[in-house]
Amino acid sequence: MPEIIVPRRRPTFDEALRAAATATEQIEVVTRELKRTMKAESLDWIYLLTDVAERHDLPRPVLRRCVSDLAWAARDLGQRMPLAEDRVRCDEATDPAAARRVLAYAHSLRLRFDFRFDELARLSRQWLAEIPDDAMIMSLAAFAAFGQRSDRAEPLFLRATAAPDYDGSCRGICLQGLWFGTHLSDQANRILQLSDEMIGRGEDHPNLYYWRSFALRRLGRLDEALTCADTAIALLPVGMNPVHQDYVREREHIGSSQLLEEQVARLADDITSRMRQQFDERVALLKAEFDQQTATARRLVSESLLGLVEVLALFVTLAGFLVGSGAIVFQARSFQQNITALALLLGGSVIFFVLLRRVIRFDRSSGPSRGLWSRRIRMRGDRGRQ
Repeated sequence: MPEIIVPRRRPTFDEALRAAATATEQIEVVTRELKRTMKAESLDWIYLLTDVAERHDLPRPVLRRCVSDLAWAARDLGQRMPLAEDRVRCDEATDPAAARRVLAYAHSLRLRFDFRFDELARLSRQWLAEIPDDAMIMSLAAFAAFGQRSDRAEPLFLRATAAPDYDGSCRGICLQGLWFGTHLSDQANRILQLSDEMIGRGEDHPNLYYWRSFALRRLGRLDEALTCADTAIALLPVGMNPVHQDYVREREHIGSSQLLEEQVARLADDITSRMRQQFDERVALLKAEFDQQTATARRLVSESLLGLVEVLALFVTLAGFLVGSGAIVFQARSFQQNITALALLLGGSVIFFVLLRRVIRFDRSSGPSRGLWSRRIRMRGDRGRQ
């Protein structure tokens, strides 16, 4: 008889979830099942997820990852945002506090995905009043404050990082918040520090390398930024065109920055070369002018000294002549000798005056010539022109 093959029974959702050995497998099982039942007009998945988390005692990090994936799927599906009646519905759940927590995650994440910073800031304050000890809600509040460039961002960020339940999902939200904090002077370094921590914990994902690429580009480390952008693109699943376009745009920004840096370097080299050439030409011109002025000064000093020596020589000659003539006058015995001595004295004085005038050569009618005083006048004029 032919062997009868009994088809194997597919495990139920609860069985598959219990068989999941790791957190990643649990997230895959839950999101796959709830995405299958998700409808555009209904938010039932929020309350179904609350029941699943309670039945299987899902860890909070797993619950957060499930809410994040499902909230993104709800956004793609065009599902409406949670309303006030959805909060009232939480009171009908087996664990109203757990249902409100999941609803807070889902609503806040939807606002985060659409970058509705003002609305998210207002909503997160309400949720923190109800659930004050939740690190994910604190992280979402910090994310909104970073986007608003608010002073509240830093205290909220520090409060979230110090919370006992601060996990990988919270770190990812804070990392994206820092990416929006362009007003921070140390933004790039803080992004790199947090992304290094996440990579060390095995929490890296495509967006992490995308945001890390931005930080490296801001620091001017363009080659490393390009490597991170390529890593983000390589890790991205096939078919996510909007996200893929963002990554490629970041890659284009890096390429543009590299081209701009090269052009600036070429322009700087060209300007430096021209400035150096002009400087050398100016130095050569100034050196020539300085040499010319130095030669002129030396010539003037030499002429002045020569004229001074000539005058001094004449005065010494005159002094000797006067002394000698005086001696002759005093030694004269007769009237004839006195007359001769006086004539000699008078003639010598006239000759000295003529010689002194020849040295100085100062003609009142024609002005200064080559004499000592004229040379001094010219020297002063030359210094004035310099």
